[in-house]
Amino acid sequence: MEDNINWIIDEKYIERAHYYRGKIISQFCFLEMTMSMIITESFISDRELGNQMYHTLLERMTFENKRASFQVIIYGRATENRIKYKHIFKELSELNDLRNQFAHYPLIPTIADWDQETGMGLAKFRDKPNAIRFKVDELEHILARINKMDFMLNQAFISTETEK
Repeated sequence: MEDNINWIIDEKYIERAHYYRGKIISQFCFLEMTMSMIITESFISDRELGNQMYHTLLERMTFENKRASFQVIIYGRATENRIKYKHIFKELSELNDLRNQFAHYPLIPTIADWDQETGMGLAKFRDKPNAIRFKVDELEHILARINKMDFMLNQAFISTETEK
């Protein structure tokens, strides 16, 4: 039986997918580094000890462990921070789910109905096979969310620092 779908391997699609996947993972690395640095600064003011803590402990923690640790720090500074910063930790959890998709799901190398709007497709195999598709504007929006979160984490840390 012949498959009637015109499967194509388009180099432009693959280049675009690699570009966005790399850029998104790179931005997540910076976001994770921001969390690590803030956690370190919360406990240690000495730069050398902070570097030791960073390289010994924080580099071994997952993104989710860092998110949870940062949440404990912010929530622990003042009771009202649970309400004031709840949206940040919800967004961080959602971003972590996206991070895991881009880091662990394989790229779908062929797209049957590829067009100029198709950014990339990722294959999800947990529970049942599924394709997760991202349009270019969705990928740009994810990048903007990551950058905004990096800014928000710094702002939350700075604004709660006096509440310690």
